[in-house]
Amino acid sequence: MKFEWFVATRYLLSRRKQSFISIISIISIVGVGLGVATVILVIAVLDGVEHGLRDRFLANEAHIALRLVGNSFFGNYQDRIERITDVEGVVAASPVVYSQMGVFQTGNEGITDTIYVKGIDISQEDKVTGFSQFVNGSIDFQSSPLIAEAELREGETITGGIVLGSRLAQRHGLTRGDVLRLVVKLVEDPGSSGSPMLLVDFSNFVVIGVYESELAVYDNRIGFIDYKTAQKLYNQVGNVNVILVRLEDAEMAPTLSPILEEAAFSFLEMPISTTWLETHSALFAALKMEKVATVIIEALIILVAAFNIASTLIMTVMEKTRDVGTLRTLGATRGNIMRIFIIQGTVIGMLGTIAGTVLGLGLCWLLSTNIIRPSPWIAIATIVILILCQIIIAFRRLIPFPKALKISMAIFWTITVCFVLYCLVKPISLKELGFSEIYQMNQLPIKVNWFFVGFINLLSLFICWLATIYPALQASKLNPIEALQYE
Repeated sequence: MKFEWFVATRYLLSRRKQSFISIISIISIVGVGLGVATVILVIAVLDGVEHGLRDRFLANEAHIALRLVGNSFFGNYQDRIERITDVEGVVAASPVVYSQMGVFQTGNEGITDTIYVKGIDISQEDKVTGFSQFVNGSIDFQSSPLIAEAELREGETITGGIVLGSRLAQRHGLTRGDVLRLVVKLVEDPGSSGSPMLLVDFSNFVVIGVYESELAVYDNRIGFIDYKTAQKLYNQVGNVNVILVRLEDAEMAPTLSPILEEAAFSFLEMPISTTWLETHSALFAALKMEKVATVIIEALIILVAAFNIASTLIMTVMEKTRDVGTLRTLGATRGNIMRIFIIQGTVIGMLGTIAGTVLGLGLCWLLSTNIIRPSPWIAIATIVILILCQIIIAFRRLIPFPKALKISMAIFWTITVCFVLYCLVKPISLKELGFSEIYQMNQLPIKVNWFFVGFINLLSLFICWLATIYPALQASKLNPIEALQYE
């Protein structure tokens, strides 16, 4: 072992006359550890939310949506789809009639809500958005047995079946088999008096299934019907107003969107393409901004802990003035003295960084692991036992403990704390907390960014190392004669 490491280790492990300095060293380690653990956990949550939203968006929607200016209808959509799928990088495309309709419930005098209705061809839609895998119930829009049952029960003409978003159905108190009356459009009628009047065109749909995507943006406002039915409702048989496209690589959407516009439409038709990145750009930009702000805030937390390291070393230098003078008298150079205190502070920062990394990764694992935990009461009992052990150890001067027993108690504390965390830290259910609609998911997702874990470890070590420079430099400048003149 080198001379500097030997002396620095002795300073760290030996009992100081001023135990206050030892307490500050422990506080410094805890401060660095909590800072590192917090930033790892927060960034894991933000990355989990970002990737969770990204995966859900890509699973529930197309990568590119093609339409005309004014959302106008157009024909020959199957020919256009064939030209689109011939483009390299395109997996599939589907025709859609996308519109907004009003909800008219029995007992109300007017429209109570508006929803978005998506007329789809199931065989093609499944290849683009995987529609069927998110439906609980039937997807047979025209031949579902629920349609015939509703016609007999209600005594009214049923236009077809509809699959409603789960939150939308819950909001209106609808279940499978219930009839939903939609206001398709308003028709202008001159009337007998000659003044124009607006007449409401109703269509009755039977709820045949519930769409559950865990994304409130879809589950809260959208319904699905057969695209041919939608064409008839708008007198646009053979026409659609949107073509949805799925790509092999979703990140290629901005590059391929102008190519697909040229392949599907002529310039005079004035096509418009919208990518999934453009649709949710504000959300992902906000998440990135949150991550940047989090890194800055947590770096400041580590910086505060680094100041504790600096204060610890400054007081250590004051306490070890005689030792420094003795070492200088015995031939130690200023560089040796400086390295002793740099090593001491760096070891404190390293211990805090390692402890924080272990704690942060452990919490990430606990928050992402859906397994049955022991009862919280067991954790509470364990904490009580830990407190009792602490009280007993507080009287260690009255009750002598052998060294082996002290080591065993330290191991016991570590295991106990880990067990308490295992009992208490569980995956966070956003649905139970009522935040699922805000965050678009039912459970708080966790995704560890290993590159960032390495980066925050290096950043923490660098900040802690910087904190050792000034006190180590001051220690190296001590004059051995002045340090020993009063000894």
